[in-house]
Amino acid sequence: MNDWGRGIDRLFRRIAIVHWTTDLELRIVRVLGMFPGGDRMIAGSTIYDLVDSHDPSERMIFAHDEALRGRESSFRYRFRDHSFDVVLEPAFDEADNIIGCVGAAVDVTQRVRIATDLLKSRARLDEAQKVAHVGSFEWNIATNEMNWSEELEHIYGLDPGEFPGTYEAFLSRVHPDDLEMTKETISTACRNATPFVYEHRIIRKDGSVRVLETRGDVVLDAERRLIRVAGSCWDATEARESSRSLEHSVSVLHGTLEATADGILVVDLFGKVRAHNQRFLALWRIPESLAALAEDEALLAFVLDQLADPDGFRRGVRELYGSPGQESFDILRFKDGRVFERYSRPQRVGEAIVGRVWSFRDITDREQVLQRAQLLSRGSRLLASLDIERAMDGVARACVLDVCEASAIDLLKGGAMRRIAGASRNDGEPVPEGLQESVLAGFSALYTVDERSYISAPIIVKHVVEGALTLACARRCSFGSPDLEVTEELARRIALTIANARLIEQAQEAIRARDDFLAIAAHEIRTPLTSLRLAVQALRSGTPSTETTERLLGVIERNDRRLALFVDDLLDVARIRTGQLTFDVSEEVNLGKVVQDVVDRFASDIAASGSTVTVKAAHDVVGPWDRFRLDQVISNLLSNALKFGLGKPIEITIDISSDTALLRVRDSGIGIPREVQERIFGPFQRAVPIRRYGGLGLGLYIVSTIVKGLGGVVRVESEEHQGASFVVQLPRASAA
Repeated sequence: MNDWGRGIDRLFRRIAIVHWTTDLELRIVRVLGMFPGGDRMIAGSTIYDLVDSHDPSERMIFAHDEALRGRESSFRYRFRDHSFDVVLEPAFDEADNIIGCVGAAVDVTQRVRIATDLLKSRARLDEAQKVAHVGSFEWNIATNEMNWSEELEHIYGLDPGEFPGTYEAFLSRVHPDDLEMTKETISTACRNATPFVYEHRIIRKDGSVRVLETRGDVVLDAERRLIRVAGSCWDATEARESSRSLEHSVSVLHGTLEATADGILVVDLFGKVRAHNQRFLALWRIPESLAALAEDEALLAFVLDQLADPDGFRRGVRELYGSPGQESFDILRFKDGRVFERYSRPQRVGEAIVGRVWSFRDITDREQVLQRAQLLSRGSRLLASLDIERAMDGVARACVLDVCEASAIDLLKGGAMRRIAGASRNDGEPVPEGLQESVLAGFSALYTVDERSYISAPIIVKHVVEGALTLACARRCSFGSPDLEVTEELARRIALTIANARLIEQAQEAIRARDDFLAIAAHEIRTPLTSLRLAVQALRSGTPSTETTERLLGVIERNDRRLALFVDDLLDVARIRTGQLTFDVSEEVNLGKVVQDVVDRFASDIAASGSTVTVKAAHDVVGPWDRFRLDQVISNLLSNALKFGLGKPIEITIDISSDTALLRVRDSGIGIPREVQERIFGPFQRAVPIRRYGGLGLGLYIVSTIVKGLGGVVRVESEEHQGASFVVQLPRASAA
């Protein structure tokens, strides 16, 4: 395990996370973190060893078997007095074959224990508060009919069915000092179509005064017209009278709240903050002065700007306040990268819901570790593809999904960096074009531009910077060293994928070149053999005339020379590849004489091509060259001109410039496109279709190799459809 792996392992252990992989036999291949009694979960052991069972119905064994069948699963697992949230999924090789399982487990024992304790406390509190009674009402606006439940009539001191059932009858029971406030609350709710919560006093028929708390909402039809008002209320008189006895309980609760690691907020049905701990203020960065107002709406307005989805957060809060009995659990994500778990449940006094309790836990570190592990796992799976651009696009999207707001992968193409893939969350701001100088030099960079944090890691293939992986986070958040480590590791995996893809491409190219070579070689041998056979048959068929005999012998000579040149080319390529191509420069060679000998030898080929060849030599050009190899150079260049010259004149020019001999072979044929002029001097390279012109593509490769061996250079000057000039420059000795 490398330093990075050991660091991740220590981190996993510290935050109670276990990550492992198995093979098809459920043998553990790698493990990060530790289960309780972790000495049994080591590389080489099996899942059966870990759970001490071979029962296929055992939950952990069953889930691994399901993963081997291609099914993902997540479940709560009890192991050695600990509770774990487990995620299992199949592991794939490069061919998308299942090769084992990948699992991760988070120790949630403490959370389960706290939740259990909280439930027990709630149960005891609910039992103690059963003295509360809640009644309900519904008022039909159009008919002015108001229906009360029996419990509500009981709260008002009426017998069942005694309430007259009108809005005015209800108002007649309201204490005169609270009458205007009651009418205004209900009127405002009807006018604004909003829920309402208020407290008022009533006068029973026996003359006693009771304090009621009421919560209601308006109901609209499809055209958003008000049709009725519904709600509930309860007698809060005894609650007020017992407030002193609750002070002690509140004190105990306050101490408990301050002792917990979670942020706790308790809000009543009227939007008043009834309790909170310092951890809540610290998590949400709320100032004491704002908390002192005890207004839930004020707190809500303050924290919205911190959240990645403020509208969704507000909507969720409203829905929960609108459903007092509903419990919830969800994940909150912040603009600066923080992640909270949020639990919410109603606060009850007996059977009555009197408010809502919110619990917040900062799980940023745990979430980031899991996200980074998921990113590397997902990235490795995506990079198994041989389609580089598709794999890069998948990795860029995976980065946005797991760890950042935007991502980009730039690769070197045609001498310049080109964006090969990019993604941004919710179509947000992309990563700007351009790379840091330090990244181009091979070093990772953590930097900030316009208050936005970036990580950029170079993609290095065989010690050469081939590109970079760049991540950007949302404004007001920042990356750290763990993010840099994950980015660098992902960049290394991208580099490995690129290197592997190139190797595969080279292998495929080699196979194609071999197949082309065999096909062309067969053609190059068959064609002259066919011509030879036909010429010999013609000579044997009778007594041909002298002219016919000469022509047939010419055919035999040309095709014999063609076969000899073919064999010589193959032998020379073999010598070049093994470093055995030798040169004899022991004597001075006259370049013009060698050119004329080659032209004379090619007389029949020249005649057959329809071209004419003119040799121009202003001087006797002599140099210390290998005559045989020089002959090969001129033969290949002339053969090339005859093949592609379209039967037009060919000109060979010999000249000198200072200490250099110049040889130029120029034709007026099909020419050579600019984009292929550099590669035509490589082995098995052509600038024209194989089927139309044939040839092994070795002639210019041999020319280039020989010229370089003689200390010279060769180049081509050409435009497509305008002929080609091959210029050879050779160092020469002074003329004798």
